[in-house]
Amino acid sequence: MAKEFVLFGLYSLVHIGAILTIPKENYFYLPSKIIPIVILIVSLFRFFPKLEKRGKLMAFGLVFSAFGDSFLALPSSAYFVPGLGSFLVAQLIYSYAFSLQSESKPILALPFLIFGLSFFYVLLPKLGSLLIPVAVYITAICLMGWRAASRNSSSKPFLLGLFGALIFMLSDSIIAYSMFLNTSMNRTVASLLIMVTYYLAQVLLYAATKSEELT
Repeated sequence: MAKEFVLFGLYSLVHIGAILTIPKENYFYLPSKIIPIVILIVSLFRFFPKLEKRGKLMAFGLVFSAFGDSFLALPSSAYFVPGLGSFLVAQLIYSYAFSLQSESKPILALPFLIFGLSFFYVLLPKLGSLLIPVAVYITAICLMGWRAASRNSSSKPFLLGLFGALIFMLSDSIIAYSMFLNTSMNRTVASLLIMVTYYLAQVLLYAATKSEELT
């Protein structure tokens, strides 16, 4: 197993431990959260000159994800929108990367459209001033899922990327559910579910890129 996967797994467990043992206000919380993503970023950027356009885009998607992680790890709710914005950029970058040399396949957009509209409809009464940012973000994650599903392939990188995109959607859905629909949900449980699915999604997207471009 490549060493970056081992390091990623170990540091992901460190952050899981931080969720269980320390508050967000602790100075260790933020670095413990972003180190796993930084490991993937460094691992991709080591090979940056060798990467095709899609690979370079995926690397930058990880960078914006790290910014999003940093904002959302801060204890103040004032950083939620900047965090959402950073992840929005990451989702759009991933969507563009998945779209390269891919067919449009509009029929595959249908399940993502149904999911996005249904989820937004359920969230709508709870959104308040966040209505527009959340609507834009739901559109972005559904776009990413559709573009990941539309790649003209059945190869290992395609499957890794597709599962990564779908699990990313699941992670973001858990965030929305715990923030707007079930505000009484145990925050530790919510954080664990969010971060486990998020880390899994990002490492699958990384593995898809590496499998496609560096092997």
